[in-house]
Amino acid sequence: MTAPLSTDRLDSLAQSLGYRSLSDFTRIQLRHAVEQKMAYYQSRIDYYQQKYGMDFAEFRRRVVDKTDSHLSRFGIIEKEDDDMEWELGIEMVQGYADELQVLR
Repeated sequence: MTAPLSTDRLDSLAQSLGYRSLSDFTRIQLRHAVEQKMAYYQSRIDYYQQKYGMDFAEFRRRVVDKTDSHLSRFGIIEKEDDDMEWELGIEMVQGYADELQVLR
């Protein structure tokens, strides 16, 4: 078992890596992690926009229209699954954007 590192030791290590403090290191690393998560969820949003050729709001309006020839090419379960994943992606990007403002 290893002994926990003291805050002074961690702060010193962060400074040796070029950061002003442990807090600065933590904030920057958290910001990078949040940016990576945002990029992942944005890629999912982009995928669905390309797949359906529309944004989420238009998809939601048109998906209920059984006569929509463009969306009728996709199965019902496929559209339901994509709807949930697409909405989740949007919510996650918005949530992470809020967190990013705190970290800046």
